[in-house]
Amino acid sequence: MYAVVDIETTGGNASYGKIIEIAVVVFDGNQVVDSFSSLVNPQRPIPPFITSLTGISNKLVAQAPIFEEIAERVQALTENKVFVAHNVNFDFSFVKKEFSLLGMDFNRKKLCTVRLARKLVPEAKRYNLGSICGFLGIEIKDRHRALGDAEATVQLLSALLQRDPVQETIRYSLNRNSKEMSLPPHISRTAYDSLPAQHGVYFFHDQRGEIIYVGKAINIKERVTQHFTGNTHSKKKGMFASHIHSVTYKLTGNELISLLLENEAIKKHYPRYNKTNKTFLLNFGIYRYIDQMGFVRLVTGKAGKHDKPISTFNTEAEAVLFLMEMVRQHGLCLRLCGLIKTTEKCHYEAKFGQHCPICQGDIKPQAYNERVEIALQNIAWLHTFLIKTAGRKEDEDGFVMVEKGRFLGYGFIQNDMEIHSIDDLKVHLQPCYDTQDSQSIIKSFLKKSVLVLQQPVQMYQLPFEKLSAGF
Repeated sequence: MYAVVDIETTGGNASYGKIIEIAVVVFDGNQVVDSFSSLVNPQRPIPPFITSLTGISNKLVAQAPIFEEIAERVQALTENKVFVAHNVNFDFSFVKKEFSLLGMDFNRKKLCTVRLARKLVPEAKRYNLGSICGFLGIEIKDRHRALGDAEATVQLLSALLQRDPVQETIRYSLNRNSKEMSLPPHISRTAYDSLPAQHGVYFFHDQRGEIIYVGKAINIKERVTQHFTGNTHSKKKGMFASHIHSVTYKLTGNELISLLLENEAIKKHYPRYNKTNKTFLLNFGIYRYIDQMGFVRLVTGKAGKHDKPISTFNTEAEAVLFLMEMVRQHGLCLRLCGLIKTTEKCHYEAKFGQHCPICQGDIKPQAYNERVEIALQNIAWLHTFLIKTAGRKEDEDGFVMVEKGRFLGYGFIQNDMEIHSIDDLKVHLQPCYDTQDSQSIIKSFLKKSVLVLQQPVQMYQLPFEKLSAGF
């Protein structure tokens, strides 16, 4: 026995919306045996766009019963029956929420006619109620009203039952272990079953293929399942149920690369349902160039994805302090290092107790540039290292590359590959933006690994000759 339900609401999610109309039509598989419909006073204003869609106004529900007054009738009509709706998690979540507010449990077996139609009418192009009913020649007499939509859903269910004469598909859908009814209506069971139980990053896509959410997981399949099981009242789960049309993924083999890839993907695609990590804060780098007089100049600036700074820092202040220390140690010029404006009076003597050799004209470009080169040699390989990680397969290793303090990206190689130089790995590198978030992820990972990981993180520094044996 089926209880086919349709509701109209003040909003798109049970966490903040309320029912304004409900219809329950009891169907035994052959004919309708009972029905009930009622407007419901939501005890809050109905948004104008809902009124324009349904025709249900604040005035229309002013004298209607509140849900508590019809709860007993809804309870009786749905008890010991399969709760059926078109996008069942939407309707069920609202009804369950109303009962929970009354201190009552509401648990029913669920059946979604969207998911059933996708399985049993694969030739249809669209599966919203209007489209699938039109495809099957079912007339909806009163669209966007609870009883009209519920009666159309009964006819749709009847048509689907005829396409599943031994009810194999329906029995499978009702099997609690299948998790069939917990999945978003537009994600096929085949797509769900193909998800791997491995480390990686997953992507939820909307109807147009745009990425609307990015997440990372130790077990992709398990984590995707968790989004749609349990309490379905949260806003995120409700939005997923109606907007997710496909799921894709990338395997990473380990937590560190998962974190870095998730961070990169969120910043790149700016998914509407990710709430954090969207801010794109680039690190700052130190760059060099030769001016018209032949002097090597050093400047600070934001480090883009394909820029090649001498070294990078989380903030511009850190880069400036580092440059100031270089000036002090190697007798460089404040002006040529971009630490004072070209028109500003040099205060080298006030800071370091001696005259600036450049401003005094005591040194030629060649001699000064040699000082700069000596200073740069001391930082050329500062904070350059590789972190070895698990790969996506048994015969593979992963790596994260940081060069001169700048996060370059990650990659994967065969674990029997010999590494003699950084160039050997760069051909396998997936470039990433060097952001403050990526730097924070790496630093946090290294710090925690010393404290909690059973095996120390394998980190390799130059010279790279040490890598060939260990990597």
